[in-house]
Amino acid sequence: MNSLKVTVRQAKEEELPIVQDILMQTAGWLKSIGSKQWNGILEGKDHHDTPAAIRRGEVYLATVQGKPAGMFVLWDHQSEWDGELWGIDESQDYMYLHRVNIVREFAGQGVASKMLAASLEIAKDKGKKAVRLDCLASNDYLNKFYAGAGFAQVGVAKDHDAGEQTADFNLYEQAV
Repeated sequence: MNSLKVTVRQAKEEELPIVQDILMQTAGWLKSIGSKQWNGILEGKDHHDTPAAIRRGEVYLATVQGKPAGMFVLWDHQSEWDGELWGIDESQDYMYLHRVNIVREFAGQGVASKMLAASLEIAKDKGKKAVRLDCLASNDYLNKFYAGAGFAQVGVAKDHDAGEQTADFNLYEQAV
């Protein structure tokens, strides 16, 4: 299962169309299974300002034999969203992981685990204390996945308005 050689690196500006395609594929797949999560992406909304995030070096692309296999965004500061969920933290001790996406062709092959491990290494290299992330409390698969990857659930944001829906979000953290 984890035998694939996955390379994780910062996305380049010219790779914006690849990153956007991965986001669209994931949003479409989520919609096809009945989720409202990330529907905004399908409507052309980009709350993460992906082009600027790539320029700042916050978007990471995972590849397998040079082929795009996934992507994620890793911020060394809180977004407005993070501040709403976690409370304002000006310590600069944490990195915030968002938009973990797997190209469907590579789902279930260990790519996501390797991307999580890469995010922890990046945070460690930047002298951070931990990586934080959130996910829908109702998504059993993701909650089990993050817990199985060593992230500890440290809280719940109840009835949070995520734009596409109001839901509970579990808050996870892993020390580096």
